[in-house]
Amino acid sequence: MNYEVFDSFLRVDTWHTSHPLDDKRFFLCLHNVVREPDFSAEAMGEYMRAAKRVDSDDHPYAQRINSLVGKAWAVHEYLEATHPL
Repeated sequence: MNYEVFDSFLRVDTWHTSHPLDDKRFFLCLHNVVREPDFSAEAMGEYMRAAKRVDSDDHPYAQRINSLVGKAWAVHEYLEATHPL
């Protein structure tokens, strides 16, 4: 699975905020991969942690990435329930 689709999102200086425009950018990237059979929100989070060098739960970006993982799981589960692959 190629999570590089999130690189454009992660390059925006405000990606780590909960601003609606940042969430929109995240969801637009997620749209490109969430229906892939091998998509994993946990792997997406690991990719983001590596890209941003987040090496502990104490890192300032850790909470935001965990939140994005939760959002990705929610979208994935919703799509599976309403439109099975």
